[in-house]
Amino acid sequence: MGFDQKDETVFNVSLGKSNKWDVSETGFDKPLASFDTETEARNYAEEIARTKPDSTVKSGSDADK
Repeated sequence: MGFDQKDETVFNVSLGKSNKWDVSETGFDKPLASFDTETEARNYAEEIARTKPDSTVKSGSDADK
């Protein structure tokens, strides 16, 4: 008897309150890190996503897709 694990981790890149790009994990209130550019934030998010199975990165520029 098994179970189907569907816990996908999503790292979000979005423009934060302080005009910096925040990287946060869905389900958590505080950002993991903040960056001056979206590119830096996305690179960081992609790097940490590689360490977690079944994880994805979504950024503000993905919102219209």
